[in-house]
Amino acid sequence: MLTGREKVGGSQRTPLLTKKDIMLSIKKFDDWLNKSTTGNKITYYRGYIMAPNLQKLSPTMDERRVRTIKQHVYRAAEGNLVNLVQKKHADFDYEYIAVRI
Repeated sequence: MLTGREKVGGSQRTPLLTKKDIMLSIKKFDDWLNKSTTGNKITYYRGYIMAPNLQKLSPTMDERRVRTIKQHVYRAAEGNLVNLVQKKHADFDYEYIAVRI
């Protein structure tokens, strides 16, 4: 689950999402945003955010839910609350990470 934190490179990082939980809820993201400090990181999505039906982990046809979290996190980035990074694991398998500014 996303309740604990592990030490990674001098900053706090929430563990990877499990295969079952490929997408963070907006409420959990907002809770993290309110409690996080500079340098903290959270994985808010795992898969292929631009075409979630193509992702390998857990293909989803719920593009509306994916688009909602994507837009919510992007607005946080536009508001200079987080920087957005992604890590490629394989084709159509990316880890989307928000880093608190």
